Amino acid sequence: MKQSAILDNIVYNKEYDAEFQQIFSLANRGKWEDAENLAIDLHNRESAKPGLMDPSVERVYRWVSKQSQTLRDQALEDKIRQIDSKNSVFSPSVKSLVTEQTDRGLPPRKDLRDAVQEIEATPYVPESYNKTKTIIRQSEMFDFTSQQGRMARELNKKVSIKMDDVDLETIIFQIGDKEQINFVADRSLEAFKQKLSINFDDVRLGEFLDYISRNFDLQFQIGDDLIWIVDGKDMTKAIEETRIYRLRKGFVLPAIFGADETTKTETRKKSGDVTTVTVQKAKSFVRDGAGGAPSIESAIKKFFKGTEYEIDYERNIILATGTREQLSVLERIIEEYDRHLQQVLIEARFITVSEAAFLQLGALWETGRNPSSESRSSEDLLGFGPENIGLGLQETFNNILDRDNLSVTLTALEQEGETQTLSAPRLTLINNLPATISDGKVQYYYEEYTITQTTTDRSVVASLVPKGAPKQISSGVKLDVLASIGGDGQSIYLALSPEVNQDVQLVPFASVSDASGNSFEIRLPESRTQSLSTRVIVQSGQTVVMGGVLEREQSTYVESVPILGKIPLIGAAFLRRTEVDKPRYLLIFVTATLLSESGEFLRYEEIPEGEPLSFRSLR
Repeated sequence: MKQSAILDNIVYNKEYDAEFQQIFSLANRGKWEDAENLAIDLHNRESAKPGLMDPSVERVYRWVSKQSQTLRDQALEDKIRQIDSKNSVFSPSVKSLVTEQTDRGLPPRKDLRDAVQEIEATPYVPESYNKTKTIIRQSEMFDFTSQQGRMARELNKKVSIKMDDVDLETIIFQIGDKEQINFVADRSLEAFKQKLSINFDDVRLGEFLDYISRNFDLQFQIGDDLIWIVDGKDMTKAIEETRIYRLRKGFVLPAIFGADETTKTETRKKSGDVTTVTVQKAKSFVRDGAGGAPSIESAIKKFFKGTEYEIDYERNIILATGTREQLSVLERIIEEYDRHLQQVLIEARFITVSEAAFLQLGALWETGRNPSSESRSSEDLLGFGPENIGLGLQETFNNILDRDNLSVTLTALEQEGETQTLSAPRLTLINNLPATISDGKVQYYYEEYTITQTTTDRSVVASLVPKGAPKQISSGVKLDVLASIGGDGQSIYLALSPEVNQDVQLVPFASVSDASGNSFEIRLPESRTQSLSTRVIVQSGQTVVMGGVLEREQSTYVESVPILGKIPLIGAAFLRRTEVDKPRYLLIFVTATLLSESGEFLRYEEIPEGEPLSFRSLR
């Protein structure tokens, strides 16, 4: 029996079933006001009775009231937008355009009148423009799983059977008579002549038939109301069907542009035939290591043994042909792969701090320091015994902070003017796919040159001409990051490789001369590079602090007494030189935060042992 037929025969409420059917009929036809009035009347009648209210009446009343209110709110919003658009100065009415010249004391132009008439006769904007349509979804929009027939449900029953030295044909058909299963088979099958002794309790019938299928070369083709038994060696007798599956989440295709380069190769044979091979190269605009095809397609190609399948990426549809057993494998693959992909928000901050701020941060973040305690004791975390466990460094700059501590610390330093932010990029990653954040300037230079000479009647002019393709060097900040979410859904494994290139400039490298004595200077780039690489495990919302790389700003200031400081020999007595050395430290903050399917920040909290795991969202 079909599911729709079953729902039509259900009695929702013995006393108010007729009213329920009438309410549902009105709702299906869009007459929500009539349905609401009927539901209110039914609710009032039930409220007048002594005792508790019928839960089905309360459920229908709340549902109809909510839907009716949603439609009223939508109509109200559409009306307000319609009136606002008419009164807007950016949406003048036809009348105002026509009377504009008259209102100003000028006659209306003929071209304006013609244009207004044309606009009025041609409706460019549809009535639905700028209106909101509310979709009420009470369940999943798509269901890719197939409905099980009666025979498939019967195979989930547990049975108890005891038989000794009985042929397989008798066993199968006696089970069918006892459990009301319709078997259809050719009694001339060789497997039916074999005898078997069975003795089991509470075994799922489908598991028993799987054993028979594997060991006696039989196929059980499960239909809605029949089970066909055919020879397992003859695959032509397999009953196949075609199903269409619509995915909820869709595919993640590789990020590529179209072909921007074509290579043609011609091969000539002795017979004179020419074979032309065309190769197209696709350019990736996101080099994140993703495969050439979605992972679900690779799984289907490897594990689905059906006749054929086809994937429509634009419509998120998979079409497949195979037996019911093969299609059930495909459905399990789709169920596991068609899920929300976990994402991680990466927030990076590249800052430089003064020496005073650096020492202040070191005091705040000392690892394991407790001002109120007199000493620290070692703790065995790896199971090697406590004898040879050493204590970690008291000051380190590969710390892990939470979001609150980071915000408070950086805000205080910014107010004191002790920090300078180089860059603060943000990027969202898909689990286990790498990404790159870069911010800076690119400069180009050449590594090879040739000298060309141009001879005239009176002189020889030489010039230095670059050779080959130019090379590039980038200045600024760059962060390569990969985030892998742990199986517990809380910890994030981060692979980080930040790099800062500063003071990029072209400096003299060598000088060359030609035969005429003309000299040329070759310049190559020089830069200051600061880079780190590390791997660390953090919880959602925590921040990894890296850095401590020192750079010095050295300068000399000369102060002198006017006039006297410039007198030879004695002027030095009226001068004062001040050497200023300002050390600054580079710090890199990387915050990793889990994102929910709706885009909320997720942070897990510690709870007492034995209670269920919970999390709270951060905005």
